[in-house]
Order: sequence, then structure tokens, then C-alpha cells
Amino acid sequence: MRWEYKGEMMLFEETEEGLVARLDWLEEAGSQGWELASTVPLIAPNREGVAYGTVGLFAILKRSLEGAEPP
Repeated sequence: MRWEYKGEMMLFEETEEGLVARLDWLEEAGSQGWELASTVPLIAPNREGVAYGTVGLFAILKRSLEGAEPP
């Protein structure tokens, strides 16, 4: 099977309850045949360049290339 891939960057939103991941876009992507393959945390550096916290994520999505011929 052959796949196509795409990446989406998502930053957390700060709310009164703390940082929140808004994943509404993931449902829409799923309706287009995309599935979540992996995520990578986005780490923000402080002024000294040292990582201090996760501010979001980079999502890797994949979907089948329907009708694609094998290589």
C-alpha cells in the first residue's frame, strides 16, 4: 500500500484551566481520509536557550493513495 503524508503544527491555547489542545481540525482531517500517524512535541526555549515547556505539537498524518500503482 502507498501513503501520502502531511504535517500540521498546533499550538496550545492558554485558558483559565491551563493549556488546552484544540483538536477540532483533526475531526475534519479524518473526514477527508487522514489518520494520525505520529506527533512530536514543540518545546519552547527560555532566554538562555534552555527548553522550559511544551507549547504545542507537530502532527504527522497519513492517508492511502487510492488507485495508486505499486512502485
